[in-house]
Amino acid sequence: MSSSIAQIRGRVGRRGFLAAALVLIALVVAVATPQVLGRRVAAAFDTLGSADPRWLWLAGIGFVVSVSCAAAAWRSAMIVCGGRLSFLDACARYGAGSLVNTFVPARAGEAVRIGLFSRVLATKERLRTTGSAFAALAASRALVLGILAVAGALAGAVPLWPFLIAAGIVAVAVAIAVLARRTTTHLLDAFRALAERPAAALRIVAWISLQFAGRLAAATAVGAALGIRHPVASAVLILLALDVAGLVPVTPGGVGVAQAAVVLALHAQGTPYRAALAAGIAFHAIETAVGLMFGLASLVWLAPYPSPAARRVALLAGAASWALGIAGAFSATVLAPLV
Repeated sequence: MSSSIAQIRGRVGRRGFLAAALVLIALVVAVATPQVLGRRVAAAFDTLGSADPRWLWLAGIGFVVSVSCAAAAWRSAMIVCGGRLSFLDACARYGAGSLVNTFVPARAGEAVRIGLFSRVLATKERLRTTGSAFAALAASRALVLGILAVAGALAGAVPLWPFLIAAGIVAVAVAIAVLARRTTTHLLDAFRALAERPAAALRIVAWISLQFAGRLAAATAVGAALGIRHPVASAVLILLALDVAGLVPVTPGGVGVAQAAVVLALHAQGTPYRAALAAGIAFHAIETAVGLMFGLASLVWLAPYPSPAARRVALLAGAASWALGIAGAFSATVLAPLV
């Protein structure tokens, strides 16, 4: 476990920690004084103040489901490659990457995930094998995203061009899978294993589908909380826009880029700018909060302990703290207004 924490530090580096500190300070200033970012942002925060908290809590549950299913997809991919790990261990390794992605730019958390998940493999080329698992998961995401784009296009909610991009990625993945059966390079280990075990490939696609379903439910709940018309169609637009924006991870956690993508997608559909910006802020804030929750819990799970008993005590204390914190926040935002 201590080597896992050391690997996280090594992957992030001093510059990464410095960037994380600067981002955290900027976020605190932005939340405390939104008027500093302009009148439109301040107005969007005012709109958030009138959002239905019950829908926002449902959005949080959707993100929890999404992160859990993403971790399960990683677990399935690593098992196919010969690794062995529990679901909770997979959640911890995935969550550590989410924590890094929240504060460090250039999606450094993906490198952390590859490094942490590679440790469940016993081979010398485990980093290359895990990299191939990451690529296979990306291809599975493209497949599910393409299906979502087709469904949105048939409903008249979105254009068809995202499907064309996703179809191209899937076609490349299929070609790689065919090539993988003719070579022994470790860079194609996951594709080779999935080509030989179609049931495992379907299992990964199923987990990725549930991941998207969780995010879709979360985006729908955010739209409903803010009174946006056609929240389901808006949710599809949000997911497609965020996946396209995620191709250029120039800021930590997608701060600014994610909100801009949501605003452009919803405003093009006819949603007022103020509500669209509020939706972008709410979606990103709740997703970030869930990522932080998983990330901090991951550090507690992966941290070194002097004995198994000390580890059990730390885990139980952490779980109790999280439960009390969530219960308190729910009571303050949902139950208190009803009294």
